[in-house]
This record gives sequence, structure tokens and C-alpha cells, in this order.
Amino acid sequence: MDNVSITPAKPESELTEQERVKLETAHRRLREAVRAYEKVVGRPPETGQAVPVHDLDKVSAAQADVEAAERELWQVREEVLGWPRPPWAVRATHVSDWFSTEDTAYDDVPEAGQPSRR
Repeated sequence: MDNVSITPAKPESELTEQERVKLETAHRRLREAVRAYEKVVGRPPETGQAVPVHDLDKVSAAQADVEAAERELWQVREEVLGWPRPPWAVRATHVSDWFSTEDTAYDDVPEAGQPSRR
């Protein structure tokens, strides 16, 4: 496997106006998709507060929009900056900052009528 740089092959200062606009548009699309996703899922869960119920179809569609916008951004980055997506780069939809060590208590909750696996 080739090494993938954490920096672009072409500096942003060398972009044409058209390339810059294309890159800025891709960034804006991802930011908008993330904002739309956050509107669908609401706030992060907080200790002691009820967890909101979400429409699965709306959440799925919002996640798909984020994934598409992220793919587009990396395609543009590779096209105009010569910067392919590193294989170790975390996907935007795989952010786990809503989870804490306190949440591990829910990893082994017994199903109704089923004994605990502990």
C-alpha cells in the first residue's frame, strides 16, 4: 500500500479561481448536510433526560446526504489538490462524540424475558 500524505500535493495558493470555487462549494455542501442531519437528530443525549425518538427514514436520508457530500469533497480534493482520501480518515457519519464511557452500561441490557448475558 502506498503512503498517503496528510497534506495536499498541490498547495491551495496555486488553485485557479474555478478550482477554489469548486472546493469551497464542496465544503459548503458538507457543512449544510451536517447541519441538516443535526436538525433531524436534535441534541446529543444527556444524562437524566429522555432520549428522543427519530424517524428512521429521515435519519437514514440525512446520513446518506452527509456521506454523499463527504465523498464529493474528497473527490474534489483529489482532483484539484492531488490529495486522495487517507484510508485511516474517519467518515463524517462515524463520529462517536455522542457516546461516553457511561453508555457502556447499555451494551448488555437483557431483552424482555431474556436473561442477562453477564
